[in-house]
Amino acid sequence: MQKLVYYLVHQDTELRLGYYKTLAGARIAQRSHNRHLGFRHRIQRVNQDNWEVEQCVLQDQIVAATYVIVEDHIELEDLLLS
Repeated sequence: MQKLVYYLVHQDTELRLGYYKTLAGARIAQRSHNRHLGFRHRIQRVNQDNWEVEQCVLQDQIVAATYVIVEDHIELEDLLLS
């Protein structure tokens, strides 16, 4: 059986920090991680390819924040083992 999960991913290295069972949970983690990196003022969330990206204002420019959300399906057995 497959389960839908949301991964928090570093955009440049594509390192997955963790998974979340809900999109809301992943968005909270994304906002927290990006805020700690200095992306304080989010303008909007956009979908680029398979990523949900926060666009933020940084030094009077609109930029994509570092951490993104990726939606994925995993086998339920894999979820139970982690």
